[in-house]
Amino acid sequence: IISEISNKLKTVEKIIILCSEADFPKDLEFDKEVLCYETLLNNENALNSWPDFSENTASSLCYTSGTTGNPKGVLYSHRSTIIHTLAAANPDALKLSALDVVMPIAPMFHANAWGIPYVATMVGAKIVLPGRNLTGENIYKLLEEEKVTFTAAVPIIWLMLFDYLEKNKKKITHLKSCAIGGTACPKFMIENFLEKHDVQVIHAWGMTETSPLGTVNKPLRKHNKLNKNEKIQLATKQGRPIYGVDIKITDDDGKELPRDGKCFGNLWVKGPWICSGYLNISNSDTHKDNGWFLTGDVATIDNDGYMQITDRVKDVIKSGGEWISTIEIENIAVGHSKIFEAAVVGALHEKWDERPILLVIAEKELTKKEIF
Repeated sequence: IISEISNKLKTVEKIIILCSEADFPKDLEFDKEVLCYETLLNNENALNSWPDFSENTASSLCYTSGTTGNPKGVLYSHRSTIIHTLAAANPDALKLSALDVVMPIAPMFHANAWGIPYVATMVGAKIVLPGRNLTGENIYKLLEEEKVTFTAAVPIIWLMLFDYLEKNKKKITHLKSCAIGGTACPKFMIENFLEKHDVQVIHAWGMTETSPLGTVNKPLRKHNKLNKNEKIQLATKQGRPIYGVDIKITDDDGKELPRDGKCFGNLWVKGPWICSGYLNISNSDTHKDNGWFLTGDVATIDNDGYMQITDRVKDVIKSGGEWISTIEIENIAVGHSKIFEAAVVGALHEKWDERPILLVIAEKELTKKEIF
């Protein structure tokens, strides 16, 4: 693709291709200087010792379009990254140690692979990097051959894995826990992992702007007395803020709403690794002087501090004055045995202003009656 459009990229001077020297494409034509990533690395000298610099020095940069749709840079410092790593490793967060084999499937350009490579390195855990071939079969082979104990990815990855496991009558044997985020984790997925493979799902929430961990769903002591269905229902929430993070919900006028698990409003977050602004953007409506960041999510918070995302502000459907959660409908739909993927969009309606439309990828024999 880049080869075809290279002559139109007027400001680009050089193109770096991420590959080994053996895989460098020699049959493509470019009108720019083209460099091999691995060759560039091989020509550099390794560090003899770790340099001494301020902890506020920039460590990494990720871009996001989550809040406003326009790409915005989030620049992390070494300080914020280290503090986030210390908090993420705790027992009530990801609970990782040197005994674990960690495979972060979330890519490193996605909020630094959710910070997991840093945590694994800090505690001395073995790291398995899966590469780009994220088929259900390949993921299963890596989980089993490398004896992975902890992994993390968005729900679509696990849908592909479940499909492979079901068709080939396979079972996961080494995996102990799996962090799921990026979008709400469906209830059936938590049940499937637990009941069929004895894997504990860690439902979490975060953003590029939160480095990325904000909340993690781990039970309190009082939840030990809950039955299995009640525990699974609790696990569908995105959880409580990890140490260092504060959250709140407000109405559109900025008034804080009660933590009763029923009222939903705009989700705000604050903490030492929450970004204070975007790169080279002087004014941002999502950042406040007192450190609060407006996430763009709509959520509820219960009296135990468990937060549950109900939708994105830009995605929520307002029908007849009531808010309808697209996430809730999608999660119900993908719980159907014949539906592989689902998405809900809003459509204009003469009477109700908006109504939800459900789009599904499903088996051919699925009927409309079965869905409704």
